[in-house]
Amino acid sequence: MNIRKLFFWLHLILGCSAAIFVFLMSVTGVALTYERQMIKSAEQADYPKASTSHEQRLPLTDFVELAKDYPTKKAPQIVLLNEKSAPIIVKDGRKTVAYLNPFTGTEIAKLGDETKNFFSKLRAFHRWLTLDGKFSDMGRWVNGIANLFFVVLILSGLYLWLPKRFKYRAFKQKLTLSNDHSTTQARNYQWHNVFGIYMAPILFVIAFTAIFFSFKWPGEILKENLSIQSIALPTPIETDEHILSIDKQISQIETYFPQWQSISFEVSQQSMTLQLFSVDKGNGGEPQKRISVALDTLTGDIIQQQNFEQLSPYRKARSYIRFLHTGEAFGLLGQTLAGLASLRHVYLFIRVLCFHGIDGKIAETSNTNISNYFLIY
Repeated sequence: MNIRKLFFWLHLILGCSAAIFVFLMSVTGVALTYERQMIKSAEQADYPKASTSHEQRLPLTDFVELAKDYPTKKAPQIVLLNEKSAPIIVKDGRKTVAYLNPFTGTEIAKLGDETKNFFSKLRAFHRWLTLDGKFSDMGRWVNGIANLFFVVLILSGLYLWLPKRFKYRAFKQKLTLSNDHSTTQARNYQWHNVFGIYMAPILFVIAFTAIFFSFKWPGEILKENLSIQSIALPTPIETDEHILSIDKQISQIETYFPQWQSISFEVSQQSMTLQLFSVDKGNGGEPQKRISVALDTLTGDIIQQQNFEQLSPYRKARSYIRFLHTGEAFGLLGQTLAGLASLRHVYLFIRVLCFHGIDGKIAETSNTNISNYFLIY
């Protein structure tokens, strides 16, 4: 058996073995493509409205005091959104504790809850194959192994895609679509080659980054081989001097970063010489557009900035891995490409199932033709 035939059967066997799990991840991946935008739209529909046209937002100092009253394991954080009527968000680490009405300070009971619950359960099924939204170690392992198979499937497919003879005509046939097909199998084979080569890089990134969510060892290998050293911001210290109000501090940040989309900061129980802010100028999934800032609370001057390039190589890699998987690292275009790549996979799987699996023709063909039927997947 030559190398090409060995790769072919490896490609075919792995494809058949992981087919149903990769299909389920692809279907849910398509549905999750614009999760961030859909949740945001649902939240905006529940944003509070001013009772009168003259009603003003409460000063941030009021929300700082309110945030201190919430029981949190860590120091509470306040998140501001650059949107009209957006609530003030109180967080405990990554966990959202409360949404506060910006006009009254009262807690908002509902903010896109139905949409959030739907996507939470969908995301759980995508990651762990559970229907109740709860974590499943078995589901995580099954999806992880399927992703490993998928990575090998893509790499072996790239090798098999290469023409036996490196000639212009051979490459053209594998890179462009045509209507001149002698048989259905020939058409399917060409579709597999053409769609496969264009989507392979995107699918590889999606499958490869998914491995980090399923297993701990990829992250440990990454941490062992990349530096965790970064340029740190100065540490705030207590002061008895009069400092600028949080409203004036935020005003300074908005002046320095007019394109901000969200600003978050930690609430301190005492007056500090510095206030650390996290400014996001992206969609929330673009780590390269986040900046950490140390602001002098006495003068309002920025003492130091920490942009994405100044983070440790390990932290940058982890950030990119998280948002490359969804395509969000490249904005709406990246999300769309990731969704299209998953949709392509769904389409080809359904085509095999509906047009070749059910009608029983596979059983009547030779081994070679069976391979061609499955090659479209």
